[in-house]
Amino acid sequence: MKTIRQIVLLSALFAFLAAGCATETQPAKPERKIAVQTYTLRKNTLEETLPMLKSIGVDALGCSAGQEISAKYPKVKFNPSMNKEQREFVKKLIADNGFKIVSYGVYTPKTDADSDKLFEFCKEMNIPAIITEAKPERLGYMNQLGKKYNIRVCIHNHGKDSKANNYYDPNVVWNLIKDGEYLYACPDMGHWSRSGIRPIDGYKILRNKMDVIHFKDQKTFGNKKNENVPHGEGALEIDKVLKYLDSVGYNGYLVIENENIADDPMPVLKKSVEYIRAH
Repeated sequence: MKTIRQIVLLSALFAFLAAGCATETQPAKPERKIAVQTYTLRKNTLEETLPMLKSIGVDALGCSAGQEISAKYPKVKFNPSMNKEQREFVKKLIADNGFKIVSYGVYTPKTDADSDKLFEFCKEMNIPAIITEAKPERLGYMNQLGKKYNIRVCIHNHGKDSKANNYYDPNVVWNLIKDGEYLYACPDMGHWSRSGIRPIDGYKILRNKMDVIHFKDQKTFGNKKNENVPHGEGALEIDKVLKYLDSVGYNGYLVIENENIADDPMPVLKKSVEYIRAH
């Protein structure tokens, strides 16, 4: 007959083993790394944007070249033309609000000189990734600059109706980046949907060369019209997309972008952040 002490010890052992098995079969959901593409808040200055995003628990920024930086500097936008004073102002602004910039763009240099200026700017502003739709013949030089400055170059896509390129096709992007040490993809799943491409299908083609994802949900799949909606309320099955990204070990930023809410961005952004955190 087992003593009470033996029974207690055996119960504790079984509980420990059961907890271990549960840990193995049910791994903890990774903490989501969430940024917001500042184009979403393009009717606000960067100075106005930061406390707004801070209030809903956003981790970082995907900065847009078209956003004005502050009422203090009228019509000055966040781009390589900023002077030293303006750059220092932005650096302090971002640091004081506890943010970091994880990507910059979409910015498409047309010459070597444009590329040099872009990379020098991003290095100074501590930006690790450039989002671009540069032409294929420019990517070799940008890859060299990426190595020089330790900055990743990520090809972004618009939709199938784009007249600039055919980067909506992940096979095209894969062939451009697969051999480039500093070349990656920044897939835009909203524009993929507009082109009839489901996110997981596109991710499978781009494999492990996705550095930043422009993370969207669409009201309907395959509609050429841009219909961004709060995450989880659309047709892109965001819960399944997140599970897939977890399964392949994606640990980059999910950069929320919504092109339809410039007049009142915060309610939708708050919903999206809450949904992504919960899933």
